[in-house]
Amino acid sequence: MIRLPSFRPGNSVALLAALGMILSSPAFAACLQDHAVYTDRDDDYTLTFKSVPDDGPAITTNEFTIKMNDSDLKMDGVVTWNKDGSRPNAVITYKCPAGDAAGAELQQCTVWKGVVYALKEGADAELLPKAKEPSAQALLLPDFSGAMSSFNFKLEKPLETFPWEVFRFKECVPEQ
Repeated sequence: MIRLPSFRPGNSVALLAALGMILSSPAFAACLQDHAVYTDRDDDYTLTFKSVPDDGPAITTNEFTIKMNDSDLKMDGVVTWNKDGSRPNAVITYKCPAGDAAGAELQQCTVWKGVVYALKEGADAELLPKAKEPSAQALLLPDFSGAMSSFNFKLEKPLETFPWEVFRFKECVPEQ
C-alpha cells in the first residue's frame, strides 16, 4: 500500500499559488528580445527579431523583419537609440540597395521611421527592450499602417491588407 503524504490546508494553498505563478508566467518574459516573434491582430503580418551581428554598427540595438504572411513582401527594420539613449528609433525599409544606403537613396526605400514602444498589460507603454533584454509583451509602431499605405512598393497589384500598429508576442525562436 502506498501512503500519500498528508497536506494541511496552508500547505496546499501555498503549493497551488506557486503552481499558478509558474503556469501563468508569460512566455514573453522568458524570451530575449532578439528571439521574439510578434503578429498583428489579424495575423496578416509577422514581425521577427533577429540577433544583431557582433560586427554590426555599435549603435544598432535591434534588427527585425516584417513579413506579410502568404506573400513575398518582406521589410527590414533596424533600431538605434538616440545619442542620449532616451528613445529607440526604428527605420523600416523595403528593398534597399545592398550595403549602407544613405541620404536620398535611403529615403526612397524607407517605409516608416519612428519610436517603437513596448506595451504591457494595462496599456502601459515603455521603450523597446534592447536585443539581450527580456522581450516585450506587445509592440506599438505609431502610424506604421498609414506609412505603408502611402509607400510605393512597386508591386504588380497594390496592397490591400495593411497591418495593425500593435504587434502581440506570438513565440520565442530558439537560439540557432
